[in-house]
Amino acid sequence: MIGMRDRQSLESAEQDLIRSLYPSLRRFAAVVGSADIEPDDLVQDALMRALRHGPLTDLDNPSAYLRTCICNLAKDTRRSLGRRRRAYSTVAGTMSEGFEQTYPSDCAELLRLPPRARAVLYLQEVEGHRPAEIGTMLGMTETAVRSLASRSRRRMRRFLSEEVPHATT
Repeated sequence: MIGMRDRQSLESAEQDLIRSLYPSLRRFAAVVGSADIEPDDLVQDALMRALRHGPLTDLDNPSAYLRTCICNLAKDTRRSLGRRRRAYSTVAGTMSEGFEQTYPSDCAELLRLPPRARAVLYLQEVEGHRPAEIGTMLGMTETAVRSLASRSRRRMRRFLSEEVPHATT
C-alpha cells in the first residue's frame, strides 16, 4: 500500500515532469496539428491518454511517448476534418466560403503536409534530432524517417515553387 508521503512525492514528481515537458510538447503540437485545433488541446489530450495507463514517471521516455500520441491525435483530427468537409460538400453541393477557414502565414505550405511529415521535419530541422532518435520518438525505423524527411522536403520545394511564378526572359 502506498503511504500518503509516497503518494505526494509521486504526484510532485509527476507535476515537475509535466511542467518540464509542456513547453516543448506545445511547440511540437503547434507544428504537427492543423490550424483548426489548439496546440494546448492536443497536449492535454495526449496527457490524458497517457495518464489513463499510469504515471508518466513509469514511462522509459515520456517525451517520446507523448510526441507519438500528439502526432496520432493530429492525424486523427485531420482525418475527421476531411470526412466532415466531404460530408458537408455532399450535403451543401459546394463548400461555402465561411466553412473552410484559411490562415495566411509563412507556414501555409507546411500545413499541407501530413502531421507525421511535419513532425519529422520539425524534430530534425528545428530541434536537431537525429533520424534514429526521431524513429524512436515516433515509432518508425531510421530508414523510414530519412525517407519521409526527404519526400517531405521535396514536397515543400514543390509547394513553394508553385507559389512563386517563374519569370520568363
